[in-house]
Amino acid sequence: TAECAGLTVALVEFFGCRPAMPVEMNFEQARLALQECLRQGAGDLGSPVRLRSGEVLFDASDPSDGLYVLERGALRIYIRNSAGDEIELATLQPGAVLGEMSLFGESTRSASCCAITDDTLLLLIGREEALRVVDASPLVRHALVVTLSERARNMVHFIHDFSHLTALVANGDYREVQVLINSSGSQDPAVRSARDAFKTMLDRVRQREAELQSKIATLSLEIDHQRAAIEVESILGDSTFLNLQQNSADLRRRLRGD
Repeated sequence: TAECAGLTVALVEFFGCRPAMPVEMNFEQARLALQECLRQGAGDLGSPVRLRSGEVLFDASDPSDGLYVLERGALRIYIRNSAGDEIELATLQPGAVLGEMSLFGESTRSASCCAITDDTLLLLIGREEALRVVDASPLVRHALVVTLSERARNMVHFIHDFSHLTALVANGDYREVQVLINSSGSQDPAVRSARDAFKTMLDRVRQREAELQSKIATLSLEIDHQRAAIEVESILGDSTFLNLQQNSADLRRRLRGD
């Protein structure tokens, strides 16, 4: 797409070189190469950061102070929607790198991150130090271009899908939504997590819809009972019914010989 082509050009201009490599990389190979290089650089330049389970590393909109390499433990990446609900985007394991967009001047965090294990250990690398690590290796520059270009393509594709999925949900076509969610072939963990989050949201929508339908059915029964009670009360109080009731009583007395 034009957006992805523009990002690739921006990356090339940013590094001042065109990443012409003798060996082509796919997204997963590029991601692993980038992680390994930054992990090695963090071993020399990084500052250790230790977290306990549940402790927050950073919140969305916090200033971006560099990138992190996860050495030990596990992390959870999430955002909060307008209702305050947490939507999990990814679970990171040792070797993962987070905050790489700070290399391109991102001033604030786009999501929140917290530890989900005790004794979690990360290495923090400042932006300038990380840029020196990346700039020292043409292979890593190329890996970064491939990684971010592929992520941009995936996210543009997902935004298109998300709009389509939202329209299907609005029309109540849940079966087609489920088919589309299950057909995702993206290698990007962030995209897969976003689809999982949408599936969770869909499950909540369907559960809420079922609850509302149950309440509507119960309310309809209550309304029907109330209407029946009103109609019975109206019949019992009608003069015609009262006269008929009186005539029936008189007839029973005559038949008994009273």
